[in-house]
Amino acid sequence: MVLTLRQRFLNLPNYITMGRLLAVGVVMILMCFLNDDDYRYESANRVLSFWSAGLFVLAMLSDILDGYFARKRKIISTFGQFFDPLADKLLFLVAMIFMAELGRLPAWMVCIFLAREVIVTALRGVAIDEGIVIAASHWGKYKSAFVSCATVALILHYPVFGIHVREVGWVLIWPSLIASIASGFHYIAGFVRELKKIANT
Repeated sequence: MVLTLRQRFLNLPNYITMGRLLAVGVVMILMCFLNDDDYRYESANRVLSFWSAGLFVLAMLSDILDGYFARKRKIISTFGQFFDPLADKLLFLVAMIFMAELGRLPAWMVCIFLAREVIVTALRGVAIDEGIVIAASHWGKYKSAFVSCATVALILHYPVFGIHVREVGWVLIWPSLIASIASGFHYIAGFVRELKKIANT
């Protein structure tokens, strides 16, 4: 079935994706007001951290929704293919950049996550242009799960119901980093492998 221009862009999955992009901006604004260095603002920091984490979780859950509706209504658009993963990457990278500024994460770690996403995104664009399809790996799924949980815990920062979520975040960030690097190398290897197949045909 050939979709019209309206159907390709103005559809429910894309609306949800655009909502997630908007959420990135709101999370950024909320985290702008965080200040872990001044204990006078600890109460305000707790509230801002809670709302930032809550919005982050809702945005991540919306990723499940737009995928569900896209499959149910059989809507596959170029906009969705590019902006859906872009919204996910922007969401956790923006949060990590702010946490690096706050001292909740080391900058070198954020740089590794950022470099991985930029490289994979660039290769994905080239792959689509060349008609290359690279199957998703388990490493990518592990990365998404670990990064999401670790980021939420680190944004919360303060104890919740007696649970020191900051420590939980730090425990989860290391497997997140390993899975991120591993999935990046897996994607690069798959890209090179598919290029060689094309070159040999």
